Amino acid sequence: MKLDAQILAKIVGQVKVSVSRKLTSICQEEVKFERVTKEFTNNLVGIVSFIGDVSFILLIMLTDEHIRKISSKFVGVEMDSSSDDIGDLTSEIANIVFGDIDMDLKTIDLRTERSLPTILKGKDMQPVLRKKAPSIILSFGKDNILVEMIGATDDSLHKKPGS
Repeated sequence: MKLDAQILAKIVGQVKVSVSRKLTSICQEEVKFERVTKEFTNNLVGIVSFIGDVSFILLIMLTDEHIRKISSKFVGVEMDSSSDDIGDLTSEIANIVFGDIDMDLKTIDLRTERSLPTILKGKDMQPVLRKKAPSIILSFGKDNILVEMIGATDDSLHKKPGS
């Protein structure tokens, strides 16, 4: 199935709902979708690929401030990007935040499977996109937690997980 504007809009709608619900649970306060943005900042990025009827990638971009706040509420210990267990924490956050999207997409008749998270550590990382790959950055909550969605441009990409 081609990722056209209509399908992309439906997916983005489901991503907004699902990510808001999961961030609210993790942060222990209401976290709503705020706006679409072009600006970003991050120290850690959790990446999850989705394949199936449509293919796309989701990235959760976290700053040290986000990590400190989430870790203190989620695991009871304040961490930052230099902590020894930060990769495990970021992976778990990505897994939880993006965990219900498969189920939520079924409500709009789309079937997908997701990969395990990949974690990148650095400063203000941005993926290099394929030509014409649709991309949108969504901002959630007053703390401006960012989620970027990047769509596949053709059906030959990601036929199998890990490809």
